[in-house]
Amino acid sequence: MAKIRYFAGQNWVILSLSVLFTCWALAFIHHASYVATDGRLYFNLFDDALISMRYAWNFAHGNGLVWNKGEYVEGYTNLLMTLLMAIASFFLEKRYAVLAIQLTGIVFVLGTAFCTVQILNLLKPAKAPQYILFATILLYYPLNYWSLLGMETGLLAFLLSAGVLYSLLYAENLNTKHLWLMVLCFGLAYLTRNDSLLFAALTFLYLTLTLKFGKMYIQLFLASGLTYSLFPVGQTLFRYWYYGQIVPNTYTLKLVGMALDERLRNGWGFVQSFLRESSWVLVIAALGLFIKPSKQKFYLFGFFLISISYQIYVGGDPWTYWRIMAPTMPFVFVLLVSTCEEILNLTSIKPPGLIYPFLLIAITLAGLYKADSRFLKEMSMQELPFDVEVAHKNIESAIAINEITKETASIGVFRAGVLPYYVNQTAIDFLGKSDPYIANLPPDTSGTMSWDGMNSVPGHNKYDLTYSIQTLLPTYVDDLKWGTQDLTEWGKEHYVLVRYNKTWLWLLKDSPDVYWDKVK
Repeated sequence: MAKIRYFAGQNWVILSLSVLFTCWALAFIHHASYVATDGRLYFNLFDDALISMRYAWNFAHGNGLVWNKGEYVEGYTNLLMTLLMAIASFFLEKRYAVLAIQLTGIVFVLGTAFCTVQILNLLKPAKAPQYILFATILLYYPLNYWSLLGMETGLLAFLLSAGVLYSLLYAENLNTKHLWLMVLCFGLAYLTRNDSLLFAALTFLYLTLTLKFGKMYIQLFLASGLTYSLFPVGQTLFRYWYYGQIVPNTYTLKLVGMALDERLRNGWGFVQSFLRESSWVLVIAALGLFIKPSKQKFYLFGFFLISISYQIYVGGDPWTYWRIMAPTMPFVFVLLVSTCEEILNLTSIKPPGLIYPFLLIAITLAGLYKADSRFLKEMSMQELPFDVEVAHKNIESAIAINEITKETASIGVFRAGVLPYYVNQTAIDFLGKSDPYIANLPPDTSGTMSWDGMNSVPGHNKYDLTYSIQTLLPTYVDDLKWGTQDLTEWGKEHYVLVRYNKTWLWLLKDSPDVYWDKVK
């Protein structure tokens, strides 16, 4: 009977790697932090993560699961992560709630590495080099980046790896405990990201094709499927009851109105860089499917294929840090390590003693180096993590806005995370994550919103500055132009650029919501 094996004979190596990773992650968190002009230390999450944190903060303090008080719009896609943020927000002030979420990222990455090693044990129980795979997971920067900066990527990676582990255990021993744990993991993964439904479908398909059920097990299997369905059905009913919509506003924003062929072109243009960077890892992993084929290997590789296909389908992503593929890359690394071992075992001359693991490490690290090479300066902390410097500037803007405007003021932003999180004023999201009007506009496919191989970036290609600025007249705007629209000349007539504590702010002229005596 298969069971989880706890790093037999390699405990000290795994423990040492865990300690080293934790130390690096803490240094990364500190490196991304910032002492602002108010003398306080601010920790940093990725801007989109702080959109969820604003929802969480409002929920934890009795204002509802909303971005603005009284406005019921679902501008997040990570309910479970948002609820975890709400727990931190209930007990801690805003700066330290951010730190708490960063620390959970360490736990999620370590948990992913642990579960993934157990998956390797099931594939290669004889002499699997567990510590090599464990280290490979911990060294994959895109997973670390998103996890330590508060996105749901780490949580999803952990839940998927745990769900796959329990599915493989159930396939071997038909222990019902493993089946229900699998259902729980994939159910929670659905609440983390709704598109993980695709991964759950793959798992149920794998078990259906793998197992020969008796009548009792068929009934149990159907019951597990129905139990899993409670998660998507339950969240959909909650969404309709609470927000009045069947799908989140972000779905409308990114998918509605953009032709499928345009999305596919964008998506393919986006993933080409990923495929180049990960080519060594992917080729070796795919080779293993044919050197020693097994259903388990094709099952694991299927997770990666789903993630990259989904990334192409939705039209790419604004950031080339592989947010969608990162949660499934641990399964690719399982195949990478397994295949490297198989290749070495195929050679006529068997590597002796200590040479064997060194060869395995060299091949694995060569592939990982190619996948991580673009991020080495961030990994070694020679540079700030991507987007953190902009976050520091937005923190300064938030401090200034809190000091020179009243709570009745409003702020208009293109980046809807950092600045709105650190202020209490009503926020206007120029790019529509929390604005149904913007989300339902046709996308700008003129090419002015193109970058990273995409002609039109999903989530950033719908806007109407005439509505958001000229009609709504926010007290503060962080810019006056986007894409094809430029309101700079109009803005100079209605807004004034002021400096407060070395921070420049566009403020609505003569607004009663501004303490003008503080800026003049």
